[in-house]
Amino acid sequence: MQVEVLMQQDTKPWYKQLWPWVLIAIPVITALKAVHTIVVMQQHSPDLVVDDYYKAGRAINMQLAKYREAALRNLDAHVLVAGNRAVVRFAENTVLDGAVHLDFYHPTLAERDFALDAQRSGELLYVADLPVTPTGKWQLVVSDASKDWKLRATLELPATAEVKLGYH
Repeated sequence: MQVEVLMQQDTKPWYKQLWPWVLIAIPVITALKAVHTIVVMQQHSPDLVVDDYYKAGRAINMQLAKYREAALRNLDAHVLVAGNRAVVRFAENTVLDGAVHLDFYHPTLAERDFALDAQRSGELLYVADLPVTPTGKWQLVVSDASKDWKLRATLELPATAEVKLGYH
């Protein structure tokens, strides 16, 4: 009699039972999540990935030459970023013509990068009004108008003191 009761209870077809659908749902959900991840990665590709490493390496060598040029010219400068104003102060022995160029690079978000020129505001001072008030960590590159030399520094903003620009 027990066998007959068990046989009668299990008469529903498989597609009307819960457990086959739970087991089918696991790989289906995994596949959908994989497709979603691929779509998101294609729409928001990271800016830090370089496609052509050889060209990037050559560009790095060119950049290093500009820092070496700053060292050969014995350039010494400090920068202070307060609010939306940047002030670059060069040492006494510096001879510069015209404005200096400032490039602010955010370490992870390329769309926040910006560049501007700082105008002479005295013998060895250059001042620039920034389009935004940067906060957090930034890379600053200072160069002349013709970009023959470059100095750089890592800034933690807002800053309370001057930061030395270097050619390292």
